[in-house]
Amino acid sequence: MSVKIKICGVREQENIECCIENKVNMIGFVFHNDSPRNISIKNASNLVKLYKNHIEIVGLVVDPSDDLLDQIIDKVGICKIQFHGNESPERIFFIKERYNISSIKAIPVFHNLSALEIEPFHEACDYILFDTPPISSTNRPGGNGVAFDWHLVKKLNIFKPWILSGGLNIENVKEAISLTKANFVDVSSGVEESLGIKNNDLITKFVYNVRNS
Repeated sequence: MSVKIKICGVREQENIECCIENKVNMIGFVFHNDSPRNISIKNASNLVKLYKNHIEIVGLVVDPSDDLLDQIIDKVGICKIQFHGNESPERIFFIKERYNISSIKAIPVFHNLSALEIEPFHEACDYILFDTPPISSTNRPGGNGVAFDWHLVKKLNIFKPWILSGGLNIENVKEAISLTKANFVDVSSGVEESLGIKNNDLITKFVYNVRNS
C-alpha cells in the first residue's frame, strides 16, 4: 500500500497545483495568527472554491473558538479539521458531532508518551498525528523543522490510523518511513525554501522519495 502524503501550510495556487500534479492526498491551511503560514478566511475560501474537487483540504487550528470554526467550516467550506492545541477529547468530539466533520488530533511526542494517553482521543478523532513538541521560544505549534525520536512511535502499538509528522524533509523521510512503518506522512517546513514559503521542486522531491521508500 502506498504511503499517503499531506503538505501543510500551503497558501499559494502554484503550490496547490504542484500538490495536485504529484497526487498528494491532502493539503493543510493554517488558521493561526502566530504562524508564518497563516492564511486569511477570504483567501482560504477562494482557494477552496477552486480546488475542493481536486484535493482534500484540511484546516489546522489551535484551541479554536466556535466563531472561528463557524467561519472555517461554514464560510470556507473546510470538511476536515486538524487540532493542534490543547483540545480535550470531549471538545473535539463535540465539534465533530456539531459540524459532522472528520478530525485529526496532533499529539506531541515526549519521551514518556504512552498509548494510554492517546486512547481517550480514539473515539473523537479519525487520525492521530504524531509531531515534535512545540519549541518554547516560538508560538508555533508545529512546522519548526525539528524531528523527534521516531523509536518512540514505534513502541506505541497504536491501532488508530496515524500520521507521522515533525521535521520530515527530502533527506530523512525514507528513513522515517522505514523505521516507523508509517503509511501516512505530513510535511511543512521540510518543503520550504524559506520560512512559510513552499518550493515546488522540494514538494516534488519529497513526494518522489515517499513513493519510492
